[in-house]
Amino acid sequence: MSGQLPPMRFTGARILRDGALQERSIAIAEGRITKGPLPAVDMSGYLILPGVIDMMAARPLRRGGWDSCTQLLEAADRTGAAHGVTTQCLQQGWSWEGPSESPEAAEELAAALAGMAGKTLTDLRLALRIEHAMARSTMRILELVRGSGIELVLFSNRAATARDLRDADPPGFAALAARTGRDAAALSEVLDGLAAGAPSVPRALCDLAEQFDTAGVIYGSAEDESGEAREHHSMIGAGLCMTPSSYRAAAAARAVCDPVAISARELTEQLQTRTLDPEQLARCDAIVSDGARMPLADLALHLAETGILPLPRAWALVSDHPARLLRLPGRGRLDLGARADLAFVNEATGKVEATVCGGRLSHLCGAAAVRFLGNARPRQMAAE
Repeated sequence: MSGQLPPMRFTGARILRDGALQERSIAIAEGRITKGPLPAVDMSGYLILPGVIDMMAARPLRRGGWDSCTQLLEAADRTGAAHGVTTQCLQQGWSWEGPSESPEAAEELAAALAGMAGKTLTDLRLALRIEHAMARSTMRILELVRGSGIELVLFSNRAATARDLRDADPPGFAALAARTGRDAAALSEVLDGLAAGAPSVPRALCDLAEQFDTAGVIYGSAEDESGEAREHHSMIGAGLCMTPSSYRAAAAARAVCDPVAISARELTEQLQTRTLDPEQLARCDAIVSDGARMPLADLALHLAETGILPLPRAWALVSDHPARLLRLPGRGRLDLGARADLAFVNEATGKVEATVCGGRLSHLCGAAAVRFLGNARPRQMAAE
């Protein structure tokens, strides 16, 4: 792969390996973690951690009009790399919620991502979120999933939540309508139309689940609001419980050993209001960004700094565990032979100052730049 760093060994840092921080060196060559007496880069004062794997990232906001999908993906690449992310699943709706969440938008973004293959430094993927009422376009969905190689699909039922909001909170419903680019009356009409097709939805969901099983697609549900909703998804094979909206939904998933990934957005709100239940973290399998303002790396470091979780456990929730859920062997851990995905954190500032993704330098700033460039300059002069 072009742009890879030359073989090198990082010394002096604390490395997260085998579930513990260890004072030892780590070497990379040809995009993999290796060993041997390679040219050394002194990274004293740094933590070297596995690259962050975000299973459910919000797409960057489109400012100043509708930018192209290519610009959107470039922004996701840069932003993720700056926060230690090496694998990122961008959440894209197949939904009724407006132009950016429409089937057409999903197809456009998938095509743009395919066109940028090998051009982004971060490994960008799509997490397709299919609204129940939109699952009836089964063949079109399957064509997109198969043709674009989408490996993660989530079922959601925001339409039911919107109908409840319409009945209980008209001002809130009007605000929701505005976010979809409609007024309240127009959104109400859309929801009524979706409800008319509800009898065919269960069969469509089962048909999709069967095809996903055959194709080896990972699928689950997002934002389940009740234990019953989670049980229904589990029964059709949607085993991954992503960002459940209630304790009962998460408990229903755990009761049948389905993995639970919780939202960093929810966690940061609980940290601010001091309502975080440490047991919630003890029972979850992964943390996803889900549009949170605090990056996953910062969140994991904060959980460790405040004593809520030890760093190896907190970091595993954003690296090793997501890699396992996404069936990505060789990622999320700094094992010999694993893919060279590394995040370098300055221990004095707690900031990610360098990110290596598949052996390529995707982000570099601060004092880490001096270490990297200081190491490269003598070898360049020697070659001349």
